[in-house]
Amino acid sequence: MSSLYYFAAWTDSGCLLGCDHQHATVISAVACIATCGGYVIAVEKGVLRELNYREEAEFKLAKYGDEKAKSALRTFVPNKVLDPLLN
Repeated sequence: MSSLYYFAAWTDSGCLLGCDHQHATVISAVACIATCGGYVIAVEKGVLRELNYREEAEFKLAKYGDEKAKSALRTFVPNKVLDPLLN
């Protein structure tokens, strides 16, 4: 088990629910979101935590194709790697 993974999460009747996977990336966790309003939660060293700035940008890009997220990701990922993913 990696010290960092992500899972798709949502709530129902006040309970936190989620997929049973340990996704290596935010983008793969987004693909597992089962309901409207779903989100991705990071688990680092067994502790739930909110997404950091880069992870949040990845989430917005995967979920919404957000232009601001693309811009933010360019500060973290080299263009030669990112451009094929965004085009």
